[in-house]
Amino acid sequence: MTIKIEADFDANVLSVVVELGSEVNAGDLLVILESMKMEIPVVAPVSGTVTEIYVTEQGIVKGGHAIAVIVEHSEQAPN
Repeated sequence: MTIKIEADFDANVLSVVVELGSEVNAGDLLVILESMKMEIPVVAPVSGTVTEIYVTEQGIVKGGHAIAVIVEHSEQAPN
């Protein structure tokens, strides 16, 4: 399944922690945003592979816009 991670609000992008092709686990840090002088970590909601990154460090993301896409790891087939 493909999961699109979107910004909940307008924010500055302080740091992009992952790269295209990165393997992440649910809860891993993807990006750090800043809004109203607060740092907001954006974490992976699922385990998978980062296939798209739509933000850059020192850039701006608008609320509702995509930050990244993760293709969820498929479950192993039973033996």
